[in-house]
Amino acid sequence: MAAAAGFDISPAVRLALSDEHASTDEDEELVKALCEVSLDPRFKVEGGGFKNCYSQGIENILAQRLPGRGIRSSPHVDSRLKVLKRKYYAIKDMLALPRFSWDGMRKMIQCEKELYDAHCKDHPRAKSLYGIPFPYFDTFDVIYGKDRTGREEEELSDEVVADTENENTDEVGDEDGDKDRESAGPSGRSLDVASSCKRQKKHSNGTKRSRTESNFPSPRMLKDVHSHFQNSIQHVSTMATAMELFKDVHNHFQNVVQHANAMATAMEMFRDAHDHFQGAVQSVSSAASAIERFKDAHDRFQNITHHGSMVAAVMECGTDHTQEKKMCEEPQQKAKVTAIAEIQKLGLTGSEVVFAASIFAKEPNQMEMFLALPEIYKRDYIVQMLNASKIEEREKSRRLTWRRAIALHPMPYRSHAAHEGD
Repeated sequence: MAAAAGFDISPAVRLALSDEHASTDEDEELVKALCEVSLDPRFKVEGGGFKNCYSQGIENILAQRLPGRGIRSSPHVDSRLKVLKRKYYAIKDMLALPRFSWDGMRKMIQCEKELYDAHCKDHPRAKSLYGIPFPYFDTFDVIYGKDRTGREEEELSDEVVADTENENTDEVGDEDGDKDRESAGPSGRSLDVASSCKRQKKHSNGTKRSRTESNFPSPRMLKDVHSHFQNSIQHVSTMATAMELFKDVHNHFQNVVQHANAMATAMEMFRDAHDHFQGAVQSVSSAASAIERFKDAHDRFQNITHHGSMVAAVMECGTDHTQEKKMCEEPQQKAKVTAIAEIQKLGLTGSEVVFAASIFAKEPNQMEMFLALPEIYKRDYIVQMLNASKIEEREKSRRLTWRRAIALHPMPYRSHAAHEGD
């Protein structure tokens, strides 16, 4: 009936209105785009906050993934993010209280209904969350979990926008109320939305400007989240390098010990030669014996010189080996940094990026194959690699559980295994 009356609501308007009017695929793509923007240095400022153009970056991503829907940064993206953040903060507040818990499987709050109703009396924002899943809680917790300053500014912005909307609704409601009721169809909702859109057009430029400015985040937002992500990526990418460096240090230490032993031996030989020479000088009874002893000392000194040259050659080889190691490590480090940057472009979650980086640290062949693949196959390759690793982890856990069970109760499990073998 709304379409017949000429009031068709586009998906972009649905995204900006409320929870009930936003489709699941739009929300999923919006959250994915938010994750990508939070990792993109083009939309970050010094200190970890977002630039004012970050919602424009989300708009560009959604335009590619949801073409033809006309989703804009303002008011569509800003309004929808406000709704999702209000849900997240309401859940976060409840989880900070006793007798509230989070169901990670069903992605919803767990508590007694009476306790929830009592909480909603003092916290109206927590309404409509009982028994309703919020699948984006973990993602929002990574991005906004430590951003207390941004939350206070978000709440203050919501209060200002709410007061402005109430005033505008009171001024315009009496004028347009009768017309809306007369033109409403059986559902009534589409015409009410259209009337609301008309009333919004009548707002003054000052009101629109203040509302748009309130939608932009503070420059200080997400600086803790940014630091957390950067540190996680750096730690994961350097763990393998640290292990390799530790091995190199250990090898160099062993070489130093060997060189020290060689030096000690050379010093002992030099002392012996010196003692022999002194003895030859002191105890010489004749020129012939003195010459013979001097020859012996000379031979020993030549041996010392020979050993000294060998030690110098070994030290030079060790230096060359260290330089070769550094030259080999530099391409590997660059490859790791390149691989992590490519993974971040695939639209994966932060935990998936960290998991994939840890696999690359353990299996460099996987990283080389990933970098060699064309762009269109890289995401499928990473997804298959993560799934295979998860299956392997579950299989290891199952085997460990089975072994523990056999160790605790050997007889029943052995008889059961023998029966299955028969």
